[in-house]
Amino acid sequence: MTDRLTARERELLVRLQQTFAPDDADVPRAAEGVALAIERLAPHRMAKLRTMLRMLAGPWLSLLLVGRFAPFDRLDRTMRERLLLALADSPIPTMRTGFQALKRLALLLSYAAVDDHGTNSLWTKIGYPGPRTDKPTPAPEITLTDASSDIEADAVVVGSGAGGAVAAALLAQSGRRVVVLEAGPPADPATFDQLEANSLRRFYLESAACASDDLGISVLAGSCVGGGTLVNWCTALRLHERVADEWREASGIDFGASLAEHFAAVERRIEVQPATRHNENNAVLLRGCRTAGLHAEPTPCNRTGCGDGCGYCGFGCAYGSKRSTPATYLSDAAAAGALIMARARVSRVLTSSGAVCGVEADVFDEDGNNTHSLRVHAPIVVLAAGSLRTPGILARSGVASPHLGRHLRLHPTTALFGEFDRPVETWIGPMQSAHSDAFAELDGLYGAKLEAVPAHPGLIAFAAPWRGRDQHAALMRKARYGAILIALTRDRGCGSVSLDGRNDIRYRLAPYDAGHMLRALAGLADVMFAAGAARVTTLHTRPVELDRARADAAGRRAFGEEVATRGASANRLGVFSAHQMGTCRMNADPRRGVVDESGAVYGLRGAYVADASVFPLASGVNPMLTIMALARRTASRIQASF
Repeated sequence: MTDRLTARERELLVRLQQTFAPDDADVPRAAEGVALAIERLAPHRMAKLRTMLRMLAGPWLSLLLVGRFAPFDRLDRTMRERLLLALADSPIPTMRTGFQALKRLALLLSYAAVDDHGTNSLWTKIGYPGPRTDKPTPAPEITLTDASSDIEADAVVVGSGAGGAVAAALLAQSGRRVVVLEAGPPADPATFDQLEANSLRRFYLESAACASDDLGISVLAGSCVGGGTLVNWCTALRLHERVADEWREASGIDFGASLAEHFAAVERRIEVQPATRHNENNAVLLRGCRTAGLHAEPTPCNRTGCGDGCGYCGFGCAYGSKRSTPATYLSDAAAAGALIMARARVSRVLTSSGAVCGVEADVFDEDGNNTHSLRVHAPIVVLAAGSLRTPGILARSGVASPHLGRHLRLHPTTALFGEFDRPVETWIGPMQSAHSDAFAELDGLYGAKLEAVPAHPGLIAFAAPWRGRDQHAALMRKARYGAILIALTRDRGCGSVSLDGRNDIRYRLAPYDAGHMLRALAGLADVMFAAGAARVTTLHTRPVELDRARADAAGRRAFGEEVATRGASANRLGVFSAHQMGTCRMNADPRRGVVDESGAVYGLRGAYVADASVFPLASGVNPMLTIMALARRTASRIQASF
């Protein structure tokens, strides 16, 4: 457990909450939630936030920014808002980072934290229904193991998401003794309460507070039994054959014909089928693109029997409709005898004479306390901890490569909010059931895919621009009438993740990729207005807006020019990532990659990687299906080597 915040720091959080959130918010509860979220941060990240709180606690920052020699909480509301906006617009990057850290936590928890009755006073104001009442109480999909002593196995798989579960199932079905170690918590469908704050805290990496080191990109990644497959939006797209050719040219490895059978097998097992029903958010994308003469089509999804779609997929499917790994490959692995453990964080791979001999893990309880260490002895280790964690495990295990932790791609994504005259309710119905490639090839195979995203109040409040308490509250009251479409950018630029245990993400959006994102963002305005929007708003700190009365060709052209002028500098535009790729890239030449075409780690016999970190370049599509196909190929080759 990290150090507790002081009473003075908590006082400041209450005053910040009163400044950011509307009058009828539950300020004490939200402020306490912010305090707990800060205390859960890694120590070096918590220290940065405390520095900002110390600056607010003294008079000098107020004097510098608003000309008043007084601590933040002694200022009146008008002065407090002016000070926060000065931070938001500051030319000093660290000031903008501090503002975003406080603003995002305060507003997310204002709209997502619930009282003892499981509700929030702001939901009625914005027309949000909260959790549905028809949730079943299904039986657990898999039985977990609780081991306190060392285990002998034929193979140990680190991670239970898209890659790890596939590898575990195939190896277990071949008669091998398999152990799966998942760093995240259990994910029993009977506990899926459809509460946003609870779900983000339980099922997402770093309780959904994960971000690049400057907070320029917010990173959403699953961290629980099932990994990203448990909380993703069911999009199941194959790697485009032209991108597969590009990958081959970059790596010397085939990603086309040799993967076809694996794609097909995975699609059968997770029951991929084109979406046939669309909520209003996705209908906006389809209708707008078709009216504007742009490409759009239904998206293949791994859900079945979903009916009208509840809209809560991002919090785990309480209905058994999503074909996540717990519902498919992890269940297959367990049925074949595999042991699956939760809250078992692997620290390193054990080695002897240049070969693996198992892994060492720390086991945690529900409160995050380290209860004991565990060793699993095995001659095969398959790492599938994700692009943000697998490199660090390899580094701590003695693997040295100039490519380890490098070449990180994030599919940087921003959104456009479109206000309509009728309810859209992004939180209801089948999610991400449509997409458009109209801007996907702005320069060769680089550009941005257009998609519709589900959003619940907390994340909407988190992302929405804040120019004062009243402005943000007014925008949130329109949330029910808002469509949210995204530009998901295939990035050519890249970043890195640190190997020192701090897991810091360093990523600066390259001008080339930013240009594609901003061009697609302007194109989204055309789509929104073609679908009937009354107004559109960007996620810039100083938002760019356009209403229907001015949305003729000249008005939309001026909007696009202003979007390009505002740019995409860190913490001047809301940017997100739900796809992390490439930090242990695959290459036929050991001098140019970390693993070979079988996923085998160069220089460490018996070690394999089966997650998105092996991608040579960004995929350009939601990566789940490609991860699973590659993991199946890797597992098949491991089977052949026994």
